[in-house]
Amino acid sequence: MTSGDAAPRTSRGARTRARLCDAARSVFAERGYATTRVEDVVEAAGVSHGTFYTYFDNKAAILDALIDATADDLRAVVDDPWDGPDGAATIEAVIDRFVAVFAAHGDVMRAWLEASAHEPHFRQRLREVRRGYVQRVAEVLEPVLGPTSHDPGVAAAALVAMVEGYASEGLRGDASARRAEVVRTLSGLWLGGLIRLAEDG
Repeated sequence: MTSGDAAPRTSRGARTRARLCDAARSVFAERGYATTRVEDVVEAAGVSHGTFYTYFDNKAAILDALIDATADDLRAVVDDPWDGPDGAATIEAVIDRFVAVFAAHGDVMRAWLEASAHEPHFRQRLREVRRGYVQRVAEVLEPVLGPTSHDPGVAAAALVAMVEGYASEGLRGDASARRAEVVRTLSGLWLGGLIRLAEDG
């Protein structure tokens, strides 16, 4: 639970809070975080200002609530087992999971990235979540790149940025038909890059 985010006490309250979150997500996607006002969220949700402030202190608090769900899904990917006899298939499966999260939460990611450019709180949250999955990728790359002159942490940050950047910006709208193609392409780039780094030594 983030500061300024009140837990609902009833099922009706939970539904109202969820409606506010859905409305904020929609308005952030349409207008951007910076230009969205609490009034816009209230209007989209069909509730009063008083109802909004029952659950959230301000628009930053409701973005925090949306980020919580996105961060939880990203951490779930990080915590899942990343193993299998086929390295290429394992890479593709992991990327597929990351792409699924970014595709599902692309609108939240865009609002989060926009807010992080201006507000230190959101910038810090982004760093913390990214640190978790970059570290996990670096751990997986260590056996491949450890014997070489390449830093697994640098490679992990670059590979993660590739997936995050494309998935959050390139998979707008109905991306289900393109997702498999995107996953295959990103997996090929990851695998090809790792092979090249390992060969370079």
